[in-house]
Amino acid sequence: MIMRRRNVPARVLLALLAATGLVLGGTAPAHATQRDSAPAATPGGIDETIVFGRKLIVPQPYTPDPTTGIGPNACLLKYHEYDPTPGCGGFTLDVTLHNVRSQPGYLAGKYGGHNWFKATADTARTFGCRTADGTFDWSTAFVVRTERTPLLSWYYYADPGWITNMFRGNPERDFGPQFSMNFPAVKVDCAPGTTPVQYGLKVTDIDVSIEGSDVYGTTSWHHDGPFYG
Repeated sequence: MIMRRRNVPARVLLALLAATGLVLGGTAPAHATQRDSAPAATPGGIDETIVFGRKLIVPQPYTPDPTTGIGPNACLLKYHEYDPTPGCGGFTLDVTLHNVRSQPGYLAGKYGGHNWFKATADTARTFGCRTADGTFDWSTAFVVRTERTPLLSWYYYADPGWITNMFRGNPERDFGPQFSMNFPAVKVDCAPGTTPVQYGLKVTDIDVSIEGSDVYGTTSWHHDGPFYG
């Protein structure tokens, strides 16, 4: 998995926002983009909304190539990819922060400090084999799980200075950090006449946090989920 983060000045006014959508291959049903909200930890604090999804692409049959970032079986994230690459699958997490403009640090002209926003999640991917008639064979199913997995900050979009600058320059909108996750490849062995597939993705216990910010404080927001892809 390759994802490079560049040191871009916090006050750069570049906002590259991709359109929201969701694509999931396989026999599991596709789910719409999912939203959830978390309240402020203290009265008058910052509350938050997340959007889980944007794009999920998994090759079907599941034959990912962990050595390439090009083509339908690609597994590598490249710098100029604005969604998780096709191949090993992945998801994005867009966060919107509310009531930022009323915070004392914001009113005092602060920009948020140097500690970036972070996010973690628990994930479970179900794999197995699909028969010739398109039925998922549950006797072949297995689950690959991760716990408290750090999500990748999406370029400089998790930089509090950049986020604060967007708040100051666009008074009609709210903003927040953006994250992504691209999974490593998994080996799925299937009998002749059947096809390896990723049946589905489940994400739970999403935490978004920041520490020691002169605008956002030391704050965390939790989302139980589950979120499906």
